Amino acid sequence: MDIEEAIYKRRTIRRFKQDPVQLKILKKIVDFGRVAPMGNNIQSVEYIIVTDKEKREIIFPLLAWAGSLPNKYRHPEPDRRPTAYIIVLVNTNIKQSAEMDVGAAIENILLGALKFGLGSCWMGSIDREKLREIFQIPKDYKILNVISLGYPDEKSVKEPFNGSFKYWKDDEGVMHIPKRDLDDIIFKIY
Repeated sequence: MDIEEAIYKRRTIRRFKQDPVQLKILKKIVDFGRVAPMGNNIQSVEYIIVTDKEKREIIFPLLAWAGSLPNKYRHPEPDRRPTAYIIVLVNTNIKQSAEMDVGAAIENILLGALKFGLGSCWMGSIDREKLREIFQIPKDYKILNVISLGYPDEKSVKEPFNGSFKYWKDDEGVMHIPKRDLDDIIFKIY
């Protein structure tokens, strides 16, 4: 898959087959994040990879799922939950603020996951203090995001923007994501 195909194909996936993701694949996609651009090349972004079933079950309720969807579609069913998580941290001993660095790293991870046939969901509505406690993350680390991963068990498609940014599911369970047209987002051309 070339980069253009990956960019247009990448969609958020919230339901997964229960096939485990190999650790070597997860390490490779974290490596894609490692080589992302970092402001002033100060590399403060670090990761926790979680594949252990018991830890995954503890993490699951600490994440808010699909805020735009009705409750019945929001949370993946128990047999369709992520089979891996990547917790994204910033080591504040190295750099205090790294949100743009994290964004670049996560996008590399999300696109890299496609190379291995993985679906992913970038999550920011998370219970950071409980994650800190469970994984014994020191206070000098900021917990910014969690990436949910696994082999996709749902379909997600782009839709033309119709005046609402809210995504929705149809009767077959396909997720529809409205996207504005290119000409609508180009403010000016000189």
